Amino acid sequence: MTSTSYRMDSLGRRSETVSCLVNQVIFFMLCDRWFCPKERLTGLYSLLFYNVFCYLITYARRLLDFHNYSPIVRMSEHTNIRHLSLTATKIILDLTKAITFVITGVFMLLVFGLEQGLEHFSPTWWYIMVTTMYFLLTERACQQRAPTVLSWMQLDMLENLEPLWCPVLLRFLSSFASGLMITVVLLCTDGGWMLILAASYINVFLGIRDLEKHWKLLLQERACLDKYRYATRKELTERDDVCAVCLQAMMCARVTPCRHMFHGDCLRRCLKERTTCPLCKQEL
Repeated sequence: MTSTSYRMDSLGRRSETVSCLVNQVIFFMLCDRWFCPKERLTGLYSLLFYNVFCYLITYARRLLDFHNYSPIVRMSEHTNIRHLSLTATKIILDLTKAITFVITGVFMLLVFGLEQGLEHFSPTWWYIMVTTMYFLLTERACQQRAPTVLSWMQLDMLENLEPLWCPVLLRFLSSFASGLMITVVLLCTDGGWMLILAASYINVFLGIRDLEKHWKLLLQERACLDKYRYATRKELTERDDVCAVCLQAMMCARVTPCRHMFHGDCLRRCLKERTTCPLCKQEL
């Protein structure tokens, strides 16, 4: 059962990766028709460059992760086992990865840095801006980092539910961008009906359907908080307290019937385990 679940999960990730790539290719082809209609391969070159650059950044982050190089493994409270040979092997493997990383990076700079190698690759700055933003919205590695960026912005209206809000916002923005490019290509260029139909179905229709799934999940998770009112600014100022669950300051909070205040996400996660107040254990 575990093996079957693993294979299904692996197949799901692969299909998601393929659908993401098809989505990006179609959007870049739309951009080609509007920004550089005489150079149709610009989108493929750009997408290749973005993917290689994203790969290099991810690879570099893994190489800079040094927390697994200790020669001692702590097996129990009083037992430490040395594994110097394992550490040496890991260092050699990572050095090999580093060499691969350098070769790939140099090759990319040579290919994209020499004008002679890409005579027909001359994207405008507007093209680069639009395609880069769309790539960041749709690339899986970037989507995994989006909740961290959204949390850094500290938007009170999100109530610390950034992992649930991010899929909704990213899919809305990508579907909106695709719809806008389809409209521009349809009204301002000639032909390309197959591309427009494909983009309308894959980038917009399927994107909105996926958005609806994540939106329902967000509403479902927020439903358990709707019966608890928001704390007023006066209450937050008077108490000047921290959330009893995460011990972080509260800029926005929910108030329970027993008059205790918590972050919305902290209260939601606590209510999933038990239906009592996390502080006084009163039934909610």
